[in-house]
Amino acid sequence: MNISTPVFGLLSFLFLFFSSCTEKELIAPRVDSTIYNQLQGKLMDAKRGDVIEIPAGTFYFDRPLSLEGIPGVTIRGAGKLNTVISFLGQKVGAEGIRIIADSVILSDLTIQDTKGDAIKIQDATSVTLRNIRTTWTGGPKESNGGYGIYPVACKNVLIEGCEASYASDAGIYVGQSTDVIVRNCHAHGNVAGIEIENCKHSAVFNNLAEGNTGGILVFDLPELPAGNGFDCRVYNNVIRNNNLANFAPKGNIVGIVPAGTGIILLAAKSVAIYDNQILGHKTIGTAIASYGITQKKYKDNNYNPYTYNISLRNNIYKRSKSFPDWRSDFGKMVIMLFWGKSQDILYDGILNPEWSGKNPMFLCIEQNQPDLRFANVDAGNDFNKVVTDMSVHLCKK
Repeated sequence: MNISTPVFGLLSFLFLFFSSCTEKELIAPRVDSTIYNQLQGKLMDAKRGDVIEIPAGTFYFDRPLSLEGIPGVTIRGAGKLNTVISFLGQKVGAEGIRIIADSVILSDLTIQDTKGDAIKIQDATSVTLRNIRTTWTGGPKESNGGYGIYPVACKNVLIEGCEASYASDAGIYVGQSTDVIVRNCHAHGNVAGIEIENCKHSAVFNNLAEGNTGGILVFDLPELPAGNGFDCRVYNNVIRNNNLANFAPKGNIVGIVPAGTGIILLAAKSVAIYDNQILGHKTIGTAIASYGITQKKYKDNNYNPYTYNISLRNNIYKRSKSFPDWRSDFGKMVIMLFWGKSQDILYDGILNPEWSGKNPMFLCIEQNQPDLRFANVDAGNDFNKVVTDMSVHLCKK
């Protein structure tokens, strides 16, 4: 029997249509509404001292879990690879877990594919995140949520044994908080692996930051409720091969981070960087910069844009042989000033005009590495006097 072309075309269309529908139905996540309602009900009815267990399995939720105003609650999975909560296709809210409560412990689970931040904890005292994993399973994409682990405006924060990947801003971020510890964590595939922003008294140690755009960031930004952070120690970390192309959404401050950066200090005060392995970066091992390098304007009269009182001691630097990131302004600067040779320590040299002396911003370097590349690029004077002699910055005994 002959089938006319129009009829054959219609049959083909219907076959493809229904095949497509069936495929989407098979791959679409099934929302586990019963389990979600049980968990959210326990969180709403919780009392101090309660331990809320989440069993092993992979569960699909389309809205955040939230705990508000109930202190002393523990939320615990069966292990970060055993309890997986996916927010693929999230319809309500942006976070995966949102907490505004004191003395909270969150542990032993994975949060993945949230529309926004994976875990946000705000305005809380005594926060512990242990053995948590956050990720976006599609890999590095601009559309991923900004932060994996995100305590903000908190006191006494402990983040340990956690893993964060593919955040479009920072995998592990602590902002505007006091007394912070980030230890024994693994951050990979993010724009910023670990970021400390506008915090007071923080310690980042025994972590592995690899395969990000930038490994560890210590930033102090204007026009935030808690300004002018200080006192951060970054030590005993392995910071390696952070050469991932920057995939931050346009306008994000971390968009300035060049691929191939180990550590960046931006308007940071009283930071000690010591006993780290800073390996395999194609642009900058450690960048020390004033907020002025961003050329962004601000209206915060109380903000101090300068980086000062910085010490670098006993770090191990090994450079990548790859070409610096030509897509970023920092990378272009390295290419222009140093013929494409990556730098171990790059200092923008922007000084507070009210301070004087040979080393007015108190940059102290004690690095016993004969092939170390150091440069003060004199960015405040259009790079007129680039200095590669770091003798003025050697720590005084």
